[in-house]
Amino acid sequence: MEGKKIEIKSRDLIKPSSPTPHDKRELKLSLIDQLAPQIYTPFLLFYKNQHHEEPSKITLHLKQSLSESLNKFYPLAGRLNPNHLCIDCDDSGALFVEAKVHGSLSETVKNAPYEHFGQYLPMEPYTNNNGSHCGAPLLAVQITWFGCGGSIIGICISHKIADFMSLLTFLVSWAAIKRDDSQKSPLVKVPNFEIGAHLFNPLEFPINLPLPAEEGKIVVKRFVFNKEKITELKELAKTSSSSSSSPSVNNFTRVEVISAFLWKHFINVTRAKNHGATIMSRIWQPVNLRNRMSSLAATSPDDEFPFGNMITYALASAVSDDSNHEKMGYGDLVHLVSDAMRKINNDYVYNSVIPFLKALGTNGFPGLTQQQSSNFRVANWQLTSWSKFPTSELDFGWGEPISAGPAAGTRTRPAILLGSKSGEEEMEAWIGLLEDEFALLPDELLSLAATNLYDLNG
Repeated sequence: MEGKKIEIKSRDLIKPSSPTPHDKRELKLSLIDQLAPQIYTPFLLFYKNQHHEEPSKITLHLKQSLSESLNKFYPLAGRLNPNHLCIDCDDSGALFVEAKVHGSLSETVKNAPYEHFGQYLPMEPYTNNNGSHCGAPLLAVQITWFGCGGSIIGICISHKIADFMSLLTFLVSWAAIKRDDSQKSPLVKVPNFEIGAHLFNPLEFPINLPLPAEEGKIVVKRFVFNKEKITELKELAKTSSSSSSSPSVNNFTRVEVISAFLWKHFINVTRAKNHGATIMSRIWQPVNLRNRMSSLAATSPDDEFPFGNMITYALASAVSDDSNHEKMGYGDLVHLVSDAMRKINNDYVYNSVIPFLKALGTNGFPGLTQQQSSNFRVANWQLTSWSKFPTSELDFGWGEPISAGPAAGTRTRPAILLGSKSGEEEMEAWIGLLEDEFALLPDELLSLAATNLYDLNG
């Protein structure tokens, strides 16, 4: 890794190949869009040398196919209006960066720490224009070529306009256009940008919720849960509950059992850092509403994709103190996670979520916090699941990616579940903690840590 400096070769704004019609020049944000933080979702795709063209020619074709893709995904070439209520679909363009590293891909990234990978992103995902996305590109892409012919494609997309499923939908479509087979892939959808504001009516004033404060340098590790470990956790969930009542659900998903397993250790770390204080621990998990809301499904034909932020949060809470810490079993946490996720449906969204979001947008965070003291601490933890990841559809013409994953600096605590290359049988957890917090984790979890953040053996 030493001495292999990245060289920026070009920075361009890529505009749609055809002008956006005047009747589509303004896109209203939905209520969920309004509440989304002004950050970029960062992601990296790793490719080995399987192409037969010069990198310069491939880069040109990527730019051309991106321009064509922006005809269909035209808001991504726009800018956030200063009123923070809409997107100006003015064809200002998406940022495209080309970079080069003289070393080989595998040797450059081997054993590299998390912060190393931020240079393969086209921009810093958590700070831009003093925290505002106004005037900044909503989509940015960087391709970095290595001396071996391998490459990394880094993507940043504004969270004000897209969740992770929206990002994936765009990438699948772009890759299909680059391969010239966009009519063949069943995952290529027509984006519906208006449905969000229709279902989740926005507030008539801007919302700008603050980002979490920096806590110090974050260390990130990747934990691998293989088929055997997931089976073990599912069995343990059935037998380690302190509840005497019969469990209502026993067919737990891999996301539920892994989430609860990680949450258990997060609770233990928080208690250890706060010297046995009573801990109210809350786990927030984004839930995709596209397959949870009947009203959303009814307004979306099979070939359409509701683009934007179509998520809400499943919230599970547990109070841990000296009297119940040993009594609360892993199975109890699994049930809490499962119950929080499974209750989200059409009625719950309209009767509970939307009123809560409107109150949050109007009043901010006061209702989410409690008075804290040396004897009582509130610990919030967000765990995101990107479990369904269509690797085979992200082939830009030289094979599917050999690895993929989140990327950022060390400002935030990533906590992301990601589908493994092995498919349904494995899952990865990308977890960021302060260095002293990792020292508090037991071997039960640390033994699952991978040597490298990205597995390039695919």
